[in-house]
Amino acid sequence: MGFPKISIIVPSYNQGQFLEETLLSIINQNYSALELFVADGGSTDNSVEIIKKYEQHIAWWVSEKDKGQSEAINKGVKRATGEIINWICSDDLLADGALHKIAEYFTNLPDDTGVIHGGTVLFNEKKILRNDWGYADPSLERNLAGIAFSQPSAFIVKKYFDMVGGQVNETLHYGMDYDLYCRLACVSKFVPVKDIFSKYRLHTLSKSMADQDKFIGDWNRVFISLCKNLKWDDLLIEMKNTLIVSEQALSYYSPFNFPVDRKILAGADKKKILFYQYCYLFKSAYLSGDRKKARKLASILTTKFTTEWLANEKHIPQIINRLKLPEPLLKILIRVKTAYQNIFSR
Repeated sequence: MGFPKISIIVPSYNQGQFLEETLLSIINQNYSALELFVADGGSTDNSVEIIKKYEQHIAWWVSEKDKGQSEAINKGVKRATGEIINWICSDDLLADGALHKIAEYFTNLPDDTGVIHGGTVLFNEKKILRNDWGYADPSLERNLAGIAFSQPSAFIVKKYFDMVGGQVNETLHYGMDYDLYCRLACVSKFVPVKDIFSKYRLHTLSKSMADQDKFIGDWNRVFISLCKNLKWDDLLIEMKNTLIVSEQALSYYSPFNFPVDRKILAGADKKKILFYQYCYLFKSAYLSGDRKKARKLASILTTKFTTEWLANEKHIPQIINRLKLPEPLLKILIRVKTAYQNIFSR
Protein backbone atom coordinates (compact mmCIF):
# COMPACT_ATOMS: atom_id res chain seq x y z
CA MET A 1 0.00 0.00 0.00
CA GLY A 2 1.37 3.43 -0.95
CA PHE A 3 1.37 6.54 1.17
CA PRO A 4 -1.96 8.42 1.38
CA LYS A 5 -1.88 11.75 -0.45
CA ILE A 6 -1.68 14.71 1.92
CA SER A 7 -2.79 18.17 0.77
CA ILE A 8 -1.25 21.15 2.56
CA ILE A 9 -2.44 24.71 1.95
CA VAL A 10 -0.27 27.69 2.90
CA PRO A 11 -2.30 30.93 3.15
CA SER A 12 -0.06 33.98 3.22
CA TYR A 13 0.05 37.74 2.97
CA ASN A 14 3.18 39.89 3.26
CA GLN A 15 5.01 37.30 5.33
CA GLY A 16 8.08 36.98 3.15
CA GLN A 17 10.28 37.08 6.22
CA PHE A 18 8.82 33.73 7.31
CA LEU A 19 7.46 32.15 4.12
CA GLU A 20 10.63 30.45 2.87
CA GLU A 21 11.20 28.69 6.18
CA THR A 22 7.57 27.54 6.20
CA LEU A 23 7.72 26.13 2.67
CA LEU A 24 11.00 24.35 3.35
CA SER A 25 9.58 22.77 6.50
CA ILE A 26 6.93 21.18 4.26
CA ILE A 27 9.04 20.38 1.19
CA ASN A 28 11.87 18.91 3.26
CA GLN A 29 9.51 16.33 4.71
CA ASN A 30 10.40 14.39 1.53
CA TYR A 31 6.91 12.96 1.54
CA SER A 32 6.30 11.44 -1.89
CA ALA A 33 2.52 11.90 -1.86
CA LEU A 34 2.50 15.60 -0.93
CA GLU A 35 0.24 18.10 -2.66
CA LEU A 36 1.26 21.65 -1.77
CA PHE A 37 -0.73 24.81 -2.47
CA VAL A 38 0.16 28.44 -1.72
CA ALA A 39 -2.60 31.07 -1.67
CA ASP A 40 -1.02 34.49 -1.36
CA GLY A 41 -3.23 37.53 -0.89
CA GLY A 42 -1.35 39.79 -3.31
CA SER A 43 1.73 40.45 -1.18
CA THR A 44 3.83 43.53 -1.86
CA ASP A 45 6.97 42.16 -0.21
CA ASN A 46 9.25 39.38 -1.52
CA SER A 47 6.67 36.61 -1.10
CA VAL A 48 6.10 35.97 -4.83
CA GLU A 49 9.84 35.75 -5.42
CA ILE A 50 10.06 33.09 -2.71
CA ILE A 51 7.07 31.16 -4.09
CA LYS A 52 8.61 31.11 -7.58
CA LYS A 53 11.87 29.86 -6.11
CA TYR A 54 10.08 26.70 -4.95
CA GLU A 55 7.26 26.40 -7.50
CA GLN A 56 8.59 23.07 -8.81
CA HIS A 57 7.44 21.64 -5.49
CA ILE A 58 4.10 23.45 -5.51
CA ALA A 59 1.02 21.94 -7.17
CA TRP A 60 -0.71 25.33 -7.53
CA TRP A 61 -0.19 28.87 -6.32
CA VAL A 62 -1.67 32.30 -6.76
CA SER A 63 -0.91 35.82 -5.64
CA GLU A 64 -3.99 38.01 -5.81
CA LYS A 65 -6.11 40.13 -3.53
CA ASP A 66 -8.50 38.12 -1.37
CA LYS A 67 -10.92 38.70 1.50
CA GLY A 68 -8.62 37.19 4.10
CA GLN A 69 -7.23 33.94 5.38
CA SER A 70 -10.47 31.97 5.14
CA GLU A 71 -10.90 32.69 1.42
CA ALA A 72 -7.23 31.90 0.83
CA ILE A 73 -7.62 28.52 2.54
CA ASN A 74 -10.69 27.73 0.46
CA LYS A 75 -8.85 28.48 -2.78
CA GLY A 76 -6.52 25.63 -1.95
CA VAL A 77 -9.22 23.37 -0.51
CA LYS A 78 -11.28 23.35 -3.70
CA ARG A 79 -8.23 22.11 -5.64
CA ALA A 80 -7.07 19.58 -3.06
CA THR A 81 -7.24 15.91 -4.04
CA GLY A 82 -5.51 14.42 -0.99
CA GLU A 83 -7.03 11.93 1.41
CA ILE A 84 -5.73 14.04 4.29
CA ILE A 85 -5.76 17.84 4.46
CA ASN A 86 -4.51 20.70 6.60
CA TRP A 87 -3.37 24.29 6.27
CA ILE A 88 -0.15 25.73 7.66
CA CYS A 89 0.03 29.50 8.06
CA SER A 90 3.05 31.11 6.50
CA ASP A 91 4.63 31.97 9.84
CA ASP A 92 4.37 28.42 11.25
CA LEU A 93 6.35 25.26 10.49
CA LEU A 94 5.84 21.54 10.14
CA ALA A 95 7.95 19.49 12.53
CA ASP A 96 10.49 17.09 11.04
CA GLY A 97 8.93 13.81 9.96
CA ALA A 98 5.37 14.97 10.68
CA LEU A 99 3.80 13.85 7.39
CA HIS A 100 5.16 10.29 7.57
CA LYS A 101 3.87 9.98 11.12
CA ILE A 102 0.47 11.34 10.13
CA ALA A 103 0.23 8.90 7.22
CA GLU A 104 1.07 5.97 9.49
CA TYR A 105 -1.55 6.98 12.04
CA PHE A 106 -4.33 7.42 9.50
CA THR A 107 -3.48 4.13 7.81
CA ASN A 108 -3.95 2.23 11.08
CA LEU A 109 -6.88 4.05 12.68
CA PRO A 110 -10.60 3.17 12.37
CA ASP A 111 -12.59 4.58 9.48
CA ASP A 112 -14.65 6.83 11.77
CA THR A 113 -11.55 8.89 12.61
CA GLY A 114 -11.90 12.40 11.20
CA VAL A 115 -9.10 14.31 12.91
CA ILE A 116 -5.73 13.43 14.42
CA HIS A 117 -4.04 16.09 16.52
CA GLY A 118 -0.65 16.16 18.17
CA GLY A 119 1.50 18.69 19.97
CA THR A 120 3.20 21.85 18.82
CA VAL A 121 6.44 23.62 19.71
CA LEU A 122 5.86 27.24 20.73
CA PHE A 123 8.75 29.47 19.75
CA ASN A 124 9.68 33.07 19.09
CA GLU A 125 12.58 34.86 17.43
CA LYS A 126 14.91 34.15 20.33
CA LYS A 127 14.18 30.63 21.51
CA ILE A 128 11.93 27.63 21.86
CA LEU A 129 9.48 28.37 24.66
CA ARG A 130 7.90 24.98 25.33
CA ASN A 131 5.99 22.05 23.88
CA ASP A 132 2.23 22.52 24.00
CA TRP A 133 -0.18 19.57 24.02
CA GLY A 134 -3.37 21.53 24.43
CA TYR A 135 -5.79 20.37 27.09
CA ALA A 136 -5.21 17.14 28.96
CA ASP A 137 -8.79 16.01 28.36
CA PRO A 138 -9.52 16.57 24.64
CA SER A 139 -13.05 15.19 24.99
CA LEU A 140 -16.06 15.60 22.71
CA GLU A 141 -17.30 18.30 25.08
CA ARG A 142 -14.05 20.19 24.79
CA ASN A 143 -14.01 19.93 20.99
CA LEU A 144 -17.57 21.28 20.74
CA ALA A 145 -16.89 24.20 23.10
CA GLY A 146 -13.66 25.47 21.53
CA ILE A 147 -10.28 24.30 20.25
CA ALA A 148 -8.45 21.92 22.57
CA PHE A 149 -5.31 21.67 20.41
CA SER A 150 -3.13 23.64 18.04
CA GLN A 151 -4.54 24.00 14.50
CA PRO A 152 -1.27 23.39 12.60
CA SER A 153 -0.98 20.03 14.38
CA ALA A 154 -4.49 18.87 13.45
CA PHE A 155 -4.83 16.82 10.25
CA ILE A 156 -8.23 16.06 8.75
CA VAL A 157 -9.59 13.20 6.67
CA LYS A 158 -10.74 14.88 3.46
CA LYS A 159 -13.93 12.83 3.11
CA TYR A 160 -15.15 14.19 6.45
CA PHE A 161 -14.04 17.69 5.53
CA ASP A 162 -16.15 17.38 2.38
CA MET A 163 -19.04 15.90 4.37
CA VAL A 164 -19.37 19.01 6.54
CA GLY A 165 -19.31 21.47 3.67
CA GLY A 166 -15.89 21.18 2.03
CA GLN A 167 -14.72 24.64 3.00
CA VAL A 168 -14.04 26.91 5.95
CA ASN A 169 -16.52 29.65 6.78
CA GLU A 170 -15.43 32.83 5.01
CA THR A 171 -17.59 35.04 7.25
CA LEU A 172 -15.23 34.15 10.09
CA HIS A 173 -11.68 35.54 10.11
CA TYR A 174 -10.58 34.35 13.55
CA GLY A 175 -12.75 31.34 14.35
CA MET A 176 -12.94 29.50 11.04
CA ASP A 177 -10.90 26.62 12.48
CA TYR A 178 -13.13 26.20 15.54
CA ASP A 179 -16.19 26.34 13.29
CA LEU A 180 -14.72 23.56 11.14
CA TYR A 181 -13.70 21.39 14.10
CA CYS A 182 -17.06 21.58 15.84
CA ARG A 183 -18.75 20.52 12.60
CA LEU A 184 -16.27 17.66 12.22
CA ALA A 185 -16.92 16.63 15.84
CA CYS A 186 -20.57 16.11 14.88
CA VAL A 187 -19.72 13.46 12.26
CA SER A 188 -16.40 11.87 13.21
CA LYS A 189 -14.03 11.08 16.06
CA PHE A 190 -10.91 12.98 17.08
CA VAL A 191 -7.77 11.12 18.10
CA PRO A 192 -5.04 12.80 20.18
CA VAL A 193 -1.50 11.43 19.76
CA LYS A 194 1.79 12.10 21.55
CA ASP A 195 3.81 13.38 18.60
CA ILE A 196 4.91 16.91 17.77
CA PHE A 197 3.53 17.83 14.34
CA SER A 198 4.17 21.57 14.09
CA LYS A 199 6.04 24.58 15.36
CA TYR A 200 3.90 27.60 16.23
CA ARG A 201 5.63 30.97 15.93
CA LEU A 202 4.70 33.66 18.44
CA HIS A 203 5.41 37.16 17.14
CA THR A 204 3.78 40.55 17.53
CA LEU A 205 2.36 40.67 13.98
CA SER A 206 0.53 37.33 14.10
CA LYS A 207 -3.25 37.39 14.44
CA SER A 208 -3.14 35.20 17.53
CA MET A 209 -0.91 37.72 19.32
CA ALA A 210 -2.19 41.02 17.88
CA ASP A 211 -5.93 40.26 17.83
CA GLN A 212 -6.54 37.93 20.76
CA ASP A 213 -9.75 39.69 21.77
CA LYS A 214 -11.28 39.12 18.32
CA PHE A 215 -10.91 35.34 18.50
CA ILE A 216 -13.39 34.94 21.35
CA GLY A 217 -16.00 36.96 19.46
CA ASP A 218 -15.88 34.46 16.60
CA TRP A 219 -15.75 31.51 18.98
CA ASN A 220 -18.84 32.74 20.80
CA ARG A 221 -20.76 33.20 17.54
CA VAL A 222 -19.77 29.72 16.38
CA PHE A 223 -20.90 28.24 19.69
CA ILE A 224 -24.27 30.00 19.50
CA SER A 225 -24.73 28.73 15.95
CA LEU A 226 -23.77 25.20 17.03
CA CYS A 227 -26.44 25.25 19.75
CA LYS A 228 -29.03 26.41 17.22
CA ASN A 229 -28.09 23.67 14.77
CA LEU A 230 -28.24 20.98 17.45
CA LYS A 231 -31.49 22.38 18.95
CA TRP A 232 -29.83 22.97 22.32
CA ASP A 233 -32.35 25.64 23.26
CA ASP A 234 -31.68 25.23 27.00
CA LEU A 235 -28.07 26.36 26.51
CA LEU A 236 -29.17 29.30 24.37
CA ILE A 237 -31.65 30.41 27.05
CA GLU A 238 -29.00 30.05 29.74
CA MET A 239 -26.51 32.20 27.82
CA LYS A 240 -29.10 34.83 27.00
CA ASN A 241 -30.22 35.09 30.62
CA THR A 242 -26.70 35.75 31.87
CA LEU A 243 -26.60 39.01 29.88
CA ILE A 244 -22.93 38.44 29.06
CA VAL A 245 -23.39 37.51 25.41
CA SER A 246 -23.96 40.25 22.87
CA GLU A 247 -27.11 40.42 20.79
CA GLN A 248 -24.90 40.21 17.69
CA ALA A 249 -23.52 36.87 18.84
CA LEU A 250 -26.95 35.58 19.89
CA SER A 251 -28.34 36.36 16.42
CA TYR A 252 -25.54 34.57 14.53
CA TYR A 253 -26.51 31.42 12.67
CA SER A 254 -24.66 29.37 10.07
CA PRO A 255 -26.89 26.39 9.22
CA PHE A 256 -25.43 22.92 8.91
CA ASN A 257 -25.92 21.51 5.42
CA PHE A 258 -25.19 17.95 6.55
CA PRO A 259 -26.75 15.39 8.91
CA VAL A 260 -25.07 15.14 12.30
CA ASP A 261 -24.25 11.73 13.76
CA ARG A 262 -26.63 11.44 16.71
CA LYS A 263 -24.74 8.42 18.04
CA ILE A 264 -21.63 10.55 18.48
CA LEU A 265 -23.57 13.37 20.16
CA ALA A 266 -25.77 11.16 22.33
CA GLY A 267 -23.28 10.96 25.17
CA ALA A 268 -22.28 14.62 25.17
CA ASP A 269 -22.58 16.41 28.53
CA LYS A 270 -24.20 19.71 27.55
CA LYS A 271 -23.58 21.29 30.94
CA LYS A 272 -19.87 20.61 30.66
CA ILE A 273 -19.83 22.02 27.11
CA LEU A 274 -21.40 25.22 28.43
CA PHE A 275 -18.87 25.27 31.29
CA TYR A 276 -15.97 25.12 28.85
CA GLN A 277 -17.47 27.90 26.74
CA TYR A 278 -17.86 30.09 29.82
CA CYS A 279 -14.22 29.37 30.71
CA TYR A 280 -13.09 30.65 27.31
CA LEU A 281 -15.22 33.78 27.72
CA PHE A 282 -13.88 34.26 31.24
CA LYS A 283 -10.20 34.04 30.23
CA SER A 284 -10.78 36.42 27.33
CA ALA A 285 -12.56 39.00 29.50
CA TYR A 286 -9.75 38.84 32.05
CA LEU A 287 -6.93 39.25 29.54
CA SER A 288 -8.69 42.01 27.60
CA GLY A 289 -9.10 44.05 30.79
CA ASP A 290 -12.90 43.75 31.09
CA ARG A 291 -12.82 43.03 34.81
CA LYS A 292 -16.54 43.67 35.30
CA LYS A 293 -17.43 40.94 32.82
CA ALA A 294 -14.70 38.66 34.18
CA ARG A 295 -16.06 38.96 37.73
CA LYS A 296 -19.60 38.26 36.52
CA LEU A 297 -18.36 35.14 34.74
CA ALA A 298 -16.36 34.12 37.81
CA SER A 299 -19.58 34.27 39.81
CA ILE A 300 -21.35 32.10 37.22
CA LEU A 301 -18.54 29.55 37.18
CA THR A 302 -18.36 29.26 40.95
CA THR A 303 -22.11 29.06 41.58
CA LYS A 304 -23.42 27.03 38.65
CA PHE A 305 -20.70 24.40 38.20
CA THR A 306 -18.92 21.89 40.40
CA THR A 307 -15.81 22.74 42.39
CA GLU A 308 -14.15 19.67 40.84
CA TRP A 309 -14.58 21.04 37.32
CA LEU A 310 -13.18 24.40 38.41
CA ALA A 311 -10.23 22.86 40.22
CA ASN A 312 -9.25 20.80 37.18
CA GLU A 313 -9.59 23.57 34.61
CA LYS A 314 -6.35 25.10 33.36
CA HIS A 315 -5.81 28.70 34.58
CA ILE A 316 -9.35 29.24 35.89
CA PRO A 317 -8.73 28.95 39.67
CA GLN A 318 -5.66 31.16 39.40
CA ILE A 319 -7.52 33.86 37.48
CA ILE A 320 -10.44 33.81 39.94
CA ASN A 321 -7.96 34.42 42.76
CA ARG A 322 -6.15 37.16 40.83
CA LEU A 323 -9.42 39.05 40.40
CA LYS A 324 -9.35 39.58 44.16
CA LEU A 325 -6.06 41.50 43.92
CA PRO A 326 -5.74 45.32 43.85
CA GLU A 327 -6.20 46.71 40.35
CA PRO A 328 -2.62 48.06 39.83
CA LEU A 329 -1.07 44.70 40.68
CA LEU A 330 -3.62 42.91 38.52
CA LYS A 331 -2.70 45.07 35.51
CA ILE A 332 0.96 44.14 35.86
CA LEU A 333 0.14 40.43 36.02
CA ILE A 334 -2.01 40.67 32.90
CA ARG A 335 0.73 42.44 30.94
CA VAL A 336 3.15 39.66 31.80
CA LYS A 337 0.59 37.01 30.89
CA THR A 338 -0.29 38.44 27.48
CA ALA A 339 3.35 39.00 26.58
CA TYR A 340 4.27 35.34 26.80
CA GLN A 341 1.13 33.33 26.34
CA ASN A 342 -1.56 32.89 23.73
CA ILE A 343 -4.51 31.20 25.38
CA PHE A 344 -6.21 30.34 22.06
CA SER A 345 -3.30 28.28 20.74
CA ARG A 346 -3.95 25.59 23.32
